[in-house]
Amino acid sequence: MASGLLSELPEPGAPPVRLRLPSLGIDAPVLPVGYDAGEMEIPSRADTVGWYRYGPAPGEAGSAVLAAHVAWRGQRGAFGDLRLAAPGALVDVEFADGAVRRFRVVALASYDKQELPVTEIFRRDGAPTLTLITCGGAFNPSLRSYEDNVVAYAVPVEEAFE
Repeated sequence: MASGLLSELPEPGAPPVRLRLPSLGIDAPVLPVGYDAGEMEIPSRADTVGWYRYGPAPGEAGSAVLAAHVAWRGQRGAFGDLRLAAPGALVDVEFADGAVRRFRVVALASYDKQELPVTEIFRRDGAPTLTLITCGGAFNPSLRSYEDNVVAYAVPVEEAFE
């Protein structure tokens, strides 16, 4: 089992650059992000998805985490409809080298932000999983934040395609 040290990460391949979830009309650019103040960074644009660059790339062993806003500064976010992702929905991830990897949503969950299963979501070993995250639930105006996280879990479809 991986210990989680950044120095133990394998050499990266081509990074993901675009995510498409056609059944929800999602077609968004993907940018690598890190972490700030102990939390995964989220792109500062409504229409962009962030890939946690310190974890696996989509299709590698472990959980590749991509996150985006449900809404941002009055604009609909790239994952505005993620809460509607049905099991069976197809997700395509395009990489910088032109390759495309296809995934199938297998589960959708909503967690109170304090109960998000961080260890599972950010794991670096085990079966490849594509983990898509956004905010959900009620909006708390005093905190300017949603109370929950919506998480869609997807697994690779056996064959990659160009």
